Amino acid sequence: MPSHSATSYAISAAQRTRAWRAERKRLGLVKLEIWAPEAAKADIHAAVRAIVTTSSRGPALIANPSPHQGTSPMDQVIDTDWTVKTLTDALQTSVLARPGEMTVRLMEGAEPVMQVTMHEHGDLPIYVSVGAEQIVVSALLWPTDEQPDRNAFNEFLLKAQKLVPLSNFGITTVGGRDYYELFGELACKTTLQTVLIELRMLAENAIEAASDLRDTFTAAA
Repeated sequence: MPSHSATSYAISAAQRTRAWRAERKRLGLVKLEIWAPEAAKADIHAAVRAIVTTSSRGPALIANPSPHQGTSPMDQVIDTDWTVKTLTDALQTSVLARPGEMTVRLMEGAEPVMQVTMHEHGDLPIYVSVGAEQIVVSALLWPTDEQPDRNAFNEFLLKAQKLVPLSNFGITTVGGRDYYELFGELACKTTLQTVLIELRMLAENAIEAASDLRDTFTAAA
């Protein structure tokens, strides 16, 4: 992964969490917490997806009703690998992204990387790199040296991994300082819609990790 500038993270995790919650309230959304047997997990996920898809009260979560108008050919064709440049161009022009949802820019360098600022998630920066075999989507969380009882928290994250769908925890070094990182991986041959789903999911998970997971660990410690 290319190195990122730590100055992109001037907004604290707490500020992003507050902005994210305020945006959800503005959209008229409410948080629901369900405790259910492990065997019922798949059925619950399917039911939630059905509700989100059909609900007229949650337009911000529903895909564009006319996704085929003005989309890139890469939205339907996955025989060609994405590059950082083609993926940046596609995200900047595709109607699959909601108006004002994100800002996409290409960061040139020895290994170009795409920065996606997720405005609905407190301007959370997400970085996308494209290699020979996979697309890596990542977000920095907070410095590891700010985490009390780091060893215990690292073990907690490994156990909590299953609670964070489609994302993984890691540690990366930025400017000589270690940060917790949340990342996801995709094949280079994938639809633009799948990339957008990954970006949204990673942003949601990063906010949850910065609030609920840390609170859960603190309460259990």
